[in-house]
Amino acid sequence: MIKIIIAGIMLLLGVTASANEEIKEIIEEHYGYINVADYAGASTHHRSDFTMYFPDGGPLWESDYESVANRMNATPNFPESMNLLMSNYDAVTYDDWAIVTFYLSGTHTINGEVHNVVNRVSAVWIKEAGEWREAHHHESPLLPN
Repeated sequence: MIKIIIAGIMLLLGVTASANEEIKEIIEEHYGYINVADYAGASTHHRSDFTMYFPDGGPLWESDYESVANRMNATPNFPESMNLLMSNYDAVTYDDWAIVTFYLSGTHTINGEVHNVVNRVSAVWIKEAGEWREAHHHESPLLPN
């Protein structure tokens, strides 16, 4: 009986570990697209109702981000280019959804000026029709004490 329980736990941990690794690989691919400015490629990892808080403190990004910014009198501040590396990845998976956290470090180029960045990320991923897609992404700068 104990062997059956242990086998069940090991199977469950294996499923969780493989889901976590699968999501990690998708995120690495996602930032591969972003690092070469292929935003159409990166968007294939998002749900159609994807939302995001950018690290600049601007409005919630939605599919109509430009009109949201206009309504809030905010100026979208997209970097011209990005070169980002993920680290300290962690994910907790619950059946068909997951909470993911990691750091992004690298550079953002804005108005021709290169800025070093280290951002914290928390995100919600949902598995639909066998594919993991990002539903929400929240980024904020890591500020030293």
